Amino acid sequence: MSQQDRVLPMAWVLLAILTLMWGSSFILIKRGLEVFSAGEVGGLRMLAASLVMTPIALQRIKTIKLYQAKYILTVGFVGSFLPAILFATAQTRIDSYMAGVLNALTPMFVVLIGALVYHQRFPIRTGIGILIGFLGTVLLMTTGSDGLFSGLNLYGLFIVLACLFYGMNGNIIKYNLSGVPALTITSLSMFFVLPVVIIYLFGMTDFTTTFRESEG
Repeated sequence: MSQQDRVLPMAWVLLAILTLMWGSSFILIKRGLEVFSAGEVGGLRMLAASLVMTPIALQRIKTIKLYQAKYILTVGFVGSFLPAILFATAQTRIDSYMAGVLNALTPMFVVLIGALVYHQRFPIRTGIGILIGFLGTVLLMTTGSDGLFSGLNLYGLFIVLACLFYGMNGNIIKYNLSGVPALTITSLSMFFVLPVVIIYLFGMTDFTTTFRESEG
């Protein structure tokens, strides 16, 4: 068996694991909202991820250049911190399945921002796909669980905004952090926003009180 034949099955296994982890996050957010507020759920997600990534970040922080640090910090905010709060806020009023479907808007924003900000060209079929995606988003945000028109659910706009941030994040990584290893970007971006996460979670939410009440 060639090396390529060995790598391909592992790639599918990793993709399946990633799909389960990413997809289950919307359900777990919904369950977390049964006890904690949206801000607390988003903050807890960020705190856990940042603490896990801190040891790796400390090993890699000397490998980046100073000008790259500002882009990695931006990635931490627009690619993780802000979307975490926005998704939790949205799911206080929309179902998990809709959050997962609307999350598929991310590629659309990656293309749009790449074209508008980084002057990248895309074929006509991509533009048609973007239009279809936009119309699908409007349909999802105006249709109730019974399939009937129920008016615009403005909480869906929080996810649209989060996907916009994801689109910015993807382009920053592609055009401003090219050549930086993915694990370095991930670990350092989480490490850089850790102080803000701590201040937000413990200073701007009622997490401590809510945690004590849930324990009691």
